[in-house]
Amino acid sequence: MKNILLTTTALVAFAGAAAAGGHTSVSLAGEASVEYNSEAGGTYTTAAEVTATGSATLDNGLTASTSITVDGVAGTVSAGDITLSSDTATVTFGTGMNGAAFAAVGDEYATQTGQDVEEKVDGMTATVTVGAATVYVSAPNLANIDTADLEFGVTAAVGDMTIAAATANSNFAVVGAVTVSGATLGFGMATGSIWDASISYPMGALTLSASTDEASAWVIGGSYAVSDALTAGIEYKSNADADDTYEVTAAYAAGDAVFNAAFDGTDFSLSAGYTMGAIYAEAGISYASETYVEATYDLGGGAAAYARYAEAVDQNIAEDNTVGTTVGLSFTF
Repeated sequence: MKNILLTTTALVAFAGAAAAGGHTSVSLAGEASVEYNSEAGGTYTTAAEVTATGSATLDNGLTASTSITVDGVAGTVSAGDITLSSDTATVTFGTGMNGAAFAAVGDEYATQTGQDVEEKVDGMTATVTVGAATVYVSAPNLANIDTADLEFGVTAAVGDMTIAAATANSNFAVVGAVTVSGATLGFGMATGSIWDASISYPMGALTLSASTDEASAWVIGGSYAVSDALTAGIEYKSNADADDTYEVTAAYAAGDAVFNAAFDGTDFSLSAGYTMGAIYAEAGISYASETYVEATYDLGGGAAAYARYAEAVDQNIAEDNTVGTTVGLSFTF
């Protein structure tokens, strides 16, 4: 049946919501920045974005909410999703939303149900929570609903087990985890003979882990908490179609200082950071002698000034550094 009138259990759940007095609120939030980078003759950029969020408690007890975002650089005004919610259910209308399959089974297995994470839902999504289970439904193209485009998902907790399942475009995925005698066992399977299995077992300060999948790729690792300040780990990867690899890591945090180190048999990286009141400074170096150094000064009230120098991108993953010298100011409000 190509064209159907969709009535979700979420809408049924809304019908039982208790009446309540009306209440409306509108809030503003935003961010702005100004930045200079020395590369390519020097670039100077500014950015500003403000989002207005509105919500209202309706007479029937439901809460309606939406938002509007103004981007000063792009010169655009975009409307956010429109959501109706109760204590146990939500229905959201909008564009670019994650569908039921992604919400239920997550990134890796959502692709196996036919919902690529880059392909968003333009239409409606809904959830209903019943006890320890949550049901997900999504339907794109509300003007002409095709049953083949509907997605369904469910997550549930049963004792020491959590499980999730989803179906989309005639495909399926199931993932789960269970704790047995202190060990956590994970599993997943999907259309196309896709599967994986994993185990993690803590033994005091030592935690051992292993995983494999349908491609006979093995990952075996261990982490050890030497003390409250020092941790070390090792991970070994064996792939059927690639060379085996390993990586040794260490992290130390004591007081205001942090240190990190990693070595994979070929490359190494070292970094150190220190907090001095409102100032945080960090520096690092890689096997290729590529260095970075940065400092951030907290001005208070959501404002910060920063300066960075990096010889390569992504040296500091947390900051996603760009090449060259960068100085700037950022504000949140």
